Amino acid sequence: MTEDIRWEVVEESTLSLPDHEAIAALLGQAFPDWSHWYVGGRSWAGMQPERRVLARDADDVVLAHVGIRRMFITVGGRDVLVGDTGLVAVSPRLQGTGKGRDLMERAHAVLEGLALPYGFLGAGENRVPFYANLGWHVFDDVVADYTAFTAEGAGLPMTDQGGWMVLPVAERLEDWPAGPIWLNGQQV
Repeated sequence: MTEDIRWEVVEESTLSLPDHEAIAALLGQAFPDWSHWYVGGRSWAGMQPERRVLARDADDVVLAHVGIRRMFITVGGRDVLVGDTGLVAVSPRLQGTGKGRDLMERAHAVLEGLALPYGFLGAGENRVPFYANLGWHVFDDVVADYTAFTAEGAGLPMTDQGGWMVLPVAERLEDWPAGPIWLNGQQV
């Protein structure tokens, strides 16, 4: 597909309501089972990202998105600074065209620019190979505890095993601590 695409990295505080609405429209398409989350200008699920990578067409329609937020998580009893990476979405019409790879390469550049030791994300089993091909490492046997929130804002304690992925950025993968993960807040 030879569609003209404009890539940009934006700070959360610079987004306008129309920007949030455009992002929410994409997220609703990309995650139809969760589309009730992305109503109006709500362009996030848990914690709002601090940086976003966006791809737009000539009409300003958002075609790809990823959000990143710096946060500490506890791994094996040790606090680790990560770039929590989430809300990874590519318009259905562009899936399979390499735009997802382009998006995640740009996300990697943002993580490097923030001088973060690691990127961190939770991926569904069917998406693990995509991220693994981009240098993310999966911890299938690691248990993570976190608080999930409903669209209405109610917090629910959750435990998930597997699908947790780390991207070495400024540190080596070998330096990632062993043990269970406790997410000290909402994810992006």
